[in-house]
Amino acid sequence: MAKVERRLDTLQTVELAEGMEIHLRVAGPFLRFYAYVIDLLIIIAGAFALVFILTLSMGGLGPHIVLGVFYLLWFVLAWFYPVFFEVSRKGATPGKMAMGLRVVNEAGGTITVGASMVRNFIRIGEMICPFLPLAAFLNRRFQRLGDLAAGTFVIYSRPRVDPIYSGPPTLNAIPVNISLTREERAAIISFRHRSGNWSEARRAELVNHLSTLTGHAGPKGVSTIIGMACWLEDHA
Repeated sequence: MAKVERRLDTLQTVELAEGMEIHLRVAGPFLRFYAYVIDLLIIIAGAFALVFILTLSMGGLGPHIVLGVFYLLWFVLAWFYPVFFEVSRKGATPGKMAMGLRVVNEAGGTITVGASMVRNFIRIGEMICPFLPLAAFLNRRFQRLGDLAAGTFVIYSRPRVDPIYSGPPTLNAIPVNISLTREERAAIISFRHRSGNWSEARRAELVNHLSTLTGHAGPKGVSTIIGMACWLEDHA
């Protein structure tokens, strides 16, 4: 059979060790950039606060000691600010929380200190070479090089609630006599349950990618794929 088209949205299926599947909605690079700008402004504000506090202490400590302390605290603030927040229960810096994002591991859970350090310390290479951040546009999870190295990715922390509309009527089950992977079976079943949120034209557009599987296109293809989904659910 022809390869079933990948999902055309950012909903990703993650299979856990227990065999369960969870669905995570991956965040795109642009929203993450806005979160990064917010965090950068917070770090800069923190640096100004350090300068103010240490300036008040300069008379008692001396300028050289104050400057050394500033560099040390600036290093900790700049490099460990994201690590501190990403390993917390929320899994997000203030900037990411403002944008409704969080960082998770490949299983959708909270990341470790080591993983957070890897994903953030590799950022220095992305600052040196401005083309490296473009890697986020080359994979389905929009992972930076740091994410790829650490096994992490960024998702929406607030689940999207789609309005529920009446979908196509349930048809008689149509037997599926070809071998499908677990992901392909899940995609067909998901189409049946999510298609109520789409227009008839959108449903037909998606099903046209499966014309080799269904043997039909347009409304006939939609009816066929829903019938196949009914059969797959009955034989799950």
